Amino acid sequence: MSEQLAIPFALDASGRIATVTDPDRQTQQRVRAVVATAPSERVMQPEFGTDLRPFLFAPNDPVTREALRHAVQDAVARWEPGAVVTMVEPVIEDEAEGIADVLVDIGRSNAHPEAAAAHLQEIVVRPGGRVDIY
Repeated sequence: MSEQLAIPFALDASGRIATVTDPDRQTQQRVRAVVATAPSERVMQPEFGTDLRPFLFAPNDPVTREALRHAVQDAVARWEPGAVVTMVEPVIEDEAEGIADVLVDIGRSNAHPEAAAAHLQEIVVRPGGRVDIY
């Protein structure tokens, strides 16, 4: 079984660096990293991430929502091929100008059908490009 650092970084009860061994949670963490990272934020991998900034003040119309959906799906397919995106749902509210919630439902491509339950991640893109994940 593989281990990866827990995100957000934390210490476990014994004072050691917290790790994650559950494959579903590992996939969730990696997908979150892909969607929450803007290209050029990683010095050694400047192409890594999803460019959500163009959508911040775009009109709330079907074209914008579809473009946002494709941007997330393409980035996840490129950077996390073990994840299967089952749904990307942009939620843009007219009264919350400049803020878009992106619901990403994912599973693992190598999971057993009964264990491939999708996991809903809510990713909120805020003005200035800050990304919050719930």
